[in-house]
Amino acid sequence: MRTPDDRWAELAAAALAGELTSSEAAEFDDLRRSDTRRAEEYVALQGISGRLRQGDLTWVAPRGTDDLADRIAASIQRDDLTALSPSPSQAVTAEGARRRRRWLAPLSAAACLVLGLVIGVNSAGLFAPSPPSGPPGTLGAVEQISVVEDEGAADVHAQLVAHTWGTEAYLEATGLTVGATYELVFVGSNGEEFSAGEVLGSDVPIVCRMNAGVMREDTVRMELRGTGDVVVAHAALPSV
Repeated sequence: MRTPDDRWAELAAAALAGELTSSEAAEFDDLRRSDTRRAEEYVALQGISGRLRQGDLTWVAPRGTDDLADRIAASIQRDDLTALSPSPSQAVTAEGARRRRRWLAPLSAAACLVLGLVIGVNSAGLFAPSPPSGPPGTLGAVEQISVVEDEGAADVHAQLVAHTWGTEAYLEATGLTVGATYELVFVGSNGEEFSAGEVLGSDVPIVCRMNAGVMREDTVRMELRGTGDVVVAHAALPSV
């Protein structure tokens, strides 16, 4: 099954090979503008492409993709043939031919290698920047919080991430009543409540990301509530 990450990998490889159509270029620009991680990833891949042109990296063949990858490969093959063909007015010397062969291999591999690397980056985080760290409220930093279970057999764990647009919770829960609705709520210092969304109890572990439109510094408590607003689990949040 194709994923958005697969499409990003294809577009990044095509951009490095100079094979984007106008519509693909617009799509690629939108992806970079909407995701700083991908924008930084592409900058790193441009560096790799440059090193490939210098011939100081090796490569392995990536998995096959659709016609976009085929167009990239076809373009590279055309460039290789042009580089190998002597001009009508000048013969290629033996030394010149050897020099061309030494450079053509990494040039031909560049886009294919980058395509394989981008696909792998999303699962391995190879070129992803190190996540921010710092005290509670640091933008982008994962904040460990202590969750207390108040009801039933629930086992709940959570982490928070402060964003410029609100607060995100990474929620993991087991032991919730199957089919029952649970709401994650942030409580502000003035008692105002902000919903981060709802989940249904399941007989398999729940792992999800939930978001509330409240700044991390304005929250003092997180609650997981069940039917009738019964607090199933809660966490007192450190002040920011």
